[in-house]
Amino acid sequence: MDVSFGMKRLGVLFGLVGVLGVCLYLLLADGSSGGDDSYELEIYCAAVLQKPVEEVARRYEEEYGVKVRLNFGGSGQLLAKLEVADGDLYLPADVGYIEMAREKGLVVAGGSIPVSYLTAGIIVKQGNPKGIRMLSDLARDGVRVVIAERSAAVGKFTHEVLEEEGLLAAIEGGDVSKTGTVSEVAMQVELGAADAGVVWDAVTPQFRGCEFVRAVEFEKVQKYAEIGVLKSSQKGAEALKFARYLTGKDEGAVIFRKHGFDVMSKKDEKISEQ
Repeated sequence: MDVSFGMKRLGVLFGLVGVLGVCLYLLLADGSSGGDDSYELEIYCAAVLQKPVEEVARRYEEEYGVKVRLNFGGSGQLLAKLEVADGDLYLPADVGYIEMAREKGLVVAGGSIPVSYLTAGIIVKQGNPKGIRMLSDLARDGVRVVIAERSAAVGKFTHEVLEEEGLLAAIEGGDVSKTGTVSEVAMQVELGAADAGVVWDAVTPQFRGCEFVRAVEFEKVQKYAEIGVLKSSQKGAEALKFARYLTGKDEGAVIFRKHGFDVMSKKDEKISEQ
């Protein structure tokens, strides 16, 4: 055998071994750094639930080492995004959006869990300087009103109720502004840009300069939030595990109560499934 040819073959062999060794090192280094996307969950969550969900997500990361990426917005806006983007979990402020997502083939059948009741009402500045006592007061002259767009769960519900009560045209014909999320509605009132707005009850405690006025028209139908596993998820089992953690009575439910949410019990879950 030609010695020089044998040496060349040996050199190529050593080179291949070296390349494989570098690749193996990089793979191991990437795994040890925790940067693997397979250990990350992506959640699309309604803005009203931001405070408790952020806290639950951080605790889950600490306990299980699973990264949780959160996307907040109006329930309808998020649903539109999910029609063109992948994710693991969808948590709108109204179960109706979960049902729409299921009809669109976006949510796994039987892969959703009720989270919390939500009741709509009127948010005003502390002390209620405009004397807002009932829903019809929003149509009074001199009252600046802010409501969420229909793309938000509270906005959709607000428009429906105002239409049923014959108040929508009067309010929209007055001094009214619209925002994308329920949190933005509350912020406008807190900043004094509006005198009153319609929000979910659990939002008000997050804005210390405001108070909540109950309206019987909104309390006729009680809404609730539900979290669902998305069909686009490549980590369905992990996603369901997080959903159960979020709603667990000794885990996420404790955090939701701390933030003023009326969490659903196991008994309530059975009722919602009927």
